[in-house]
Amino acid sequence: MKKMIILLLALLLITGCTSSLNKEEQTKELMGTFVTITTYGGDEDAIEAAFKEIERLDNLLSNYKNESEVYILNENGEIDDASDELVYALGKSLKYGDLSQGAFDITVQPILDLYTYTFGELGRAPTDDEVKDTLKLVGYEQIYIKNRHVEFTKPGVKITLGGIAKGYIIDRAIKVLEENGIKHALVNAGGDLRAIGNKGKDNWKIALENPRDKKDYITIIEINNTAACTSGDYERFFDDEKQFHHIVDPRTGYSATELISVTIIAPTALECDALATSVFVLGPEEGMELIESSDGVEGLIITKDKEIFKSSGFD
Repeated sequence: MKKMIILLLALLLITGCTSSLNKEEQTKELMGTFVTITTYGGDEDAIEAAFKEIERLDNLLSNYKNESEVYILNENGEIDDASDELVYALGKSLKYGDLSQGAFDITVQPILDLYTYTFGELGRAPTDDEVKDTLKLVGYEQIYIKNRHVEFTKPGVKITLGGIAKGYIIDRAIKVLEENGIKHALVNAGGDLRAIGNKGKDNWKIALENPRDKKDYITIIEINNTAACTSGDYERFFDDEKQFHHIVDPRTGYSATELISVTIIAPTALECDALATSVFVLGPEEGMELIESSDGVEGLIITKDKEIFKSSGFD
């Protein structure tokens, strides 16, 4: 693994292109971020169909929308006749829970709720006892799925699909574009993205941005029929000391703080989304082991000491 004293946070699209194909591009605010769909050789109708699919799935899988299936599941502890999309997302979440040996766990929502309450309402960090008590609600083995019936085996369990849903939705948007005859496209949702084709000539070029200096970047990577996602602290902390943020280690109940960010390149956005979160929690050594053991996956890890570790095939 190579080391560099430099930083990274987000993915920026390099817009230069020499393709002779007609370019179409639209941006909308969805999933709590800005989503841009770019096509070459496509049309506005195909892009609009992809945006409709993004909105439909977000309405199903968001835990902040009162009518979403995830919100209903969290409120009631069970849901009958769940959609295929929810069952699929949950099944994949359990898979990555096993693959990461528990580092990826969608039942961390009670811990996030605890952080929101103590910092927002009480003006302080949660106590060790509060974290310990809340941690009893965390554990993806408490999710029971049979056919379309989903339930939690313990009262108070709640989930968040924040570490996997965006990737899944990006993949579905790409599928809609392909079904509409699009061969060259990129879906970019707040820096998490997936590309198909090569714009008719050149691969998609992505600059890996410095998270502490948005005017700087580390390197430029090229992608073609692959996805790239970044997980990081994003400077969005609950506290001034920057010890509590949204990526929680489900094994401890505290935010993972060994790393600044993780970028994953993988065949699908779902895979790179889940792996980016998993690796961030696992830390540099175990995280890189997971990357190297995953087929078709490369990664770049930045530690809190501003060192960068690259997987063996990361260009």
